[in-house]
Amino acid sequence: AAVEAEGRLEIAAPGGSFRLTARADRIDRLPDGRLAVIDYKTGQAPSAPQVEAGLEPQLPLEAAIARQGGFAGLAAGEPAALAYWRLTGGEPAGEMRVHDQNIDTLINEAEAGLQGLIEAFARPDTPYLAVPDPDLAPNYDDYAHLARIKEWSS
Repeated sequence: AAVEAEGRLEIAAPGGSFRLTARADRIDRLPDGRLAVIDYKTGQAPSAPQVEAGLEPQLPLEAAIARQGGFAGLAAGEPAALAYWRLTGGEPAGEMRVHDQNIDTLINEAEAGLQGLIEAFARPDTPYLAVPDPDLAPNYDDYAHLARIKEWSS
């Protein structure tokens, strides 16, 4: 069975409970009872190294929610795969990138990374940087002029 659902995960934080919400494009319950968490992409799907480095935490965090039964109408289950389905309508019409190795590690590292961010930003002395890592900044940002990034970074 496949579902599209909104889910939530409550995380203990220094300032009180932190709620992570997500809307999964698709979650399939596989014949063995495990789950496949799927994200539809119209653009380029992230590469395995990007996912493994924690640069694309969306699906691992959605899998964490699913693992704990946080999606309405979907019983908790063990994630077996994280998949990106690129749908273009062109040639080729689509592409699937499936991550089915070390899923627990990806999920646990994404949760730990989120926990670290929650704790860091709970401290009043943590700055909210417009561009925390210039090497990972997009080439173009629709909102850079509003944030006055060039003005403040000089």
